[in-house]
Formats: sequence, structure tokens, C-alpha cells
Amino acid sequence: MAKIALIGAGSVGFTRNFLKDFLYDEKLREQSEIFLMDISAERLHLASEYARIYSDALNIPIRCHATTDLREALSGANYVVTVIRSGELKHQVAEYEIPMKYGVDQVVADSLGPGGVFRGLRALKALFPILDAMENYCPGAYLFNYVNPMSLNTIALAKRARTIKVFGLCHGVQGTAKRLARYAGVAFEKLHFLCVGVNHQAFMLKLEADGLDLYPRLRALMNDRECKEYKADKVRFELMRAFDYFPTESSGHASEYVPYFRKRKDLLEKYCRCDCPHLADGIDYGGMVAGESGAAIRANRQLQAEYGKQLRELQEGKSKPDLSPSAEYAMRLVSAIENNVPFSANLNVLNHGLIANLPPGSAVEVPCLVSGAGILPGRILDYPEHLAALNRNMINVQTVAAEGALCCDRHKIMQAIALDPLTGAVCSLPEIQAMTDELFDALHDELDPSFFSSSANTKK
Repeated sequence: MAKIALIGAGSVGFTRNFLKDFLYDEKLREQSEIFLMDISAERLHLASEYARIYSDALNIPIRCHATTDLREALSGANYVVTVIRSGELKHQVAEYEIPMKYGVDQVVADSLGPGGVFRGLRALKALFPILDAMENYCPGAYLFNYVNPMSLNTIALAKRARTIKVFGLCHGVQGTAKRLARYAGVAFEKLHFLCVGVNHQAFMLKLEADGLDLYPRLRALMNDRECKEYKADKVRFELMRAFDYFPTESSGHASEYVPYFRKRKDLLEKYCRCDCPHLADGIDYGGMVAGESGAAIRANRQLQAEYGKQLRELQEGKSKPDLSPSAEYAMRLVSAIENNVPFSANLNVLNHGLIANLPPGSAVEVPCLVSGAGILPGRILDYPEHLAALNRNMINVQTVAAEGALCCDRHKIMQAIALDPLTGAVCSLPEIQAMTDELFDALHDELDPSFFSSSANTKK
């Protein structure tokens, strides 16, 4: 029997999909058990309630245990899925507002730039103990990490791991593929694509349906700046215009990773204004998707209230649970390995010769073959050099920040932020140093104490 542990189960949005996907897999649910773990007993109760609600709605029993004890959750686990949220909303606010004082205008601030780097330091403070505990209680297990910043965390965790198999999971590729199927007017089931690069900046190198190249349809939309598709995805269409291929993630995310869209107010108004609403879970994500300043903070405030409301309505019988399967990879990976049914997924792994023109030891997002034999990452031939060059601008930040996180070196963290394309476009080096120091001061209690020793400030 496989044991699957979900760490951070109080992240209700993900846990709901995780539980549904488990229940829909008949063979897996009969032969496996789930352990839901969270440090918050209150939020763990919410997760357990969703397990009961979905089990009752589908009339399917579920082997599901809830615990606040990490050791209990990990002992003997075959698969560990991390969806933890480190800190509180106020810490995310600091990671947005402090860089904004220095002219670094972020949207989500969870993957790159000053906010992404410090989000990574906060996340790794919690993820490193989980990884170390896995080495003790379930050596050789799979770690499927969903926590952003995905690339920084994947690099740091994989380099720290001894026996644990580390893979980073994201839904950006699936989400982009579904969106492009709508843009091209084809059924998603008919779509054939090859997506390669780094997390949040992978590119659709191949996009076909019924043997037909769909890029001419995308270029027609790109050239019609009045159509709804262009207005909903201005940044990504403009990146495609310049670099030939359509990137993953939203235009809001994409605008944070390059120096072209957020360094002046006129550019923000032209490319990052929300012209099309985007609703999910009752929340308006339009500003975040388009790239409006600090939109993620506004959406997260709404989201916390909305999830509580949704659960109350389910408990009171005023609404019915959404029982549709999700597009998340986690349970499909477990099922493919346990049931030996081949499955292909874009996963984040260390680059050991997978993409020759990207740095060794960086984190790359490539198609992987998953089966009873395990997970086999695909090697990519002839990755376009101009895309690799764009990726390397992100990789520079990620690898230096991961090194700084592993050795608790504040100077390396400053260097990583100085290498960020958007930060470098608007800040001087003294300003970057001052901003980094201010972020360390503001987030002092959320970071590894070793960052505040005298050796952590030593300039190499």
C-alpha cells in the first residue's frame, strides 16, 4: 500500500483538488492511504471537512488521516507533496511594498525579483526541515514540491537532498495549453505541444492539432490588438512577437521576469492594464493575470474570505461541491508510478545535460516520462538560443539565490537580486543593497537566524 503525505494541507484550494483526484482513481484509492498534515489544527480541520464532503458526495470511502505531527505524516511515506504557505499575508505585503519604494513594481512577487528571492528564503526555512525529516523517516521517497519560487526551491532542495527524489510541480504548462486551445479554436484533447524552458518561462516550441500548426492562428490574434485574446494576454503576445514563441504562465507573471514592461508608468498602462476580467472561485484575478501592480495581494485577501464562505455553504447544504477532476499533476504522477500506466508531464528538475545551452545545475522545466520505472526527464535537442538567453536571465537569479539560501550568505542574496532583469532596469547597486537590507530587517523573524550572524554579511 502506497502512503501519500500532503504537507501544508491547510492550503484548502489545492487540497480540494488533491482529494478529488485521489478519489477518482479507483485502483489508487483502494491500494493507498493519504495523510493530511498541517501545523494549524484549525486549517487541518477544514481540510478534513473537505475529505468528508467529497467522500460523501461521490459515495466513495477514503483512507484519509489528519495530523499535526510531521513525523507521523512522513514515516514510511512513498510520496510527499508540499503545498505549504510560509508566513502570513503581511510578509507578502512587505515583499511587495519595500521594493516598490525603490521603483521595483511587482505583481505577484513569488518567483523572481526581490519579492521572489525573499519568498524563497522564507519557504526554504520550512522546506529544509521537511526534506531532512524525509531523509530520516522515508528515505528514497519522492518529494513533489508545489511551493514557489519553484526554480529556486527545486535547485536548493535537490542540492541538499541525499536520497530523496526532488521534482517541482506547477500547473502553468497545463493552464497555458488549455488557454491556447481556446485561442486557436480547437478542443484541448486534440492539442499536441512541446513545452520547454524554465518554470514560468517555458515556451511552446510545438503547437499542433490534427497535424496542423496552430501558430498562424496565434499570430493573427497577436496582430489584432483590438481582439479580446490580445487584450487578455498583451505581455505574452508581445513576447511572442519579439521571441517567436508563446511563453507559459500569465502575462502578469511574465511581465515581472523581463525588463521591458514594468519600468515606466506608460509601459504599465499600455501592457499591464486589465481589460478582461478573469474569475475563478468567485475571485477577480484579472488584475493579477494582466499584470497590475500588487494585484496578487488584493486577490489573496479576497481568496481567504471566499474559501471560508464556500466551506460554510457546503456544510449547510446551500451549495454542492465541484466534483470535476483537476489538471494538477501530483496524483497523476503517483498513479502512473503505482499502476505502471505511462504518463507525460512537464516537471521541474535539475539540468544535468537535459538542455545543453542552459547552465548545469539550474532548474529546467521539461517533458518527463512517468511509469512504473519512475520518472525519466526528457533531453531537449536544439533549444533555440535566443530563448535560452532569455531563460538565463532568470536562471542567474535562481542559482545565486539558491547558493545564498544553502549557505545563509546575505551578500549572495544581494547579488541575486542585483541580477534580476527588472531590478537592474530601475535600481542602482547602492539602492539594491539598501533594499536588500531593508527586506532582511522587515522579515527578520521569518528567515533562518544564520542570515543575521556576522559571517552572513561578509563580502567575498
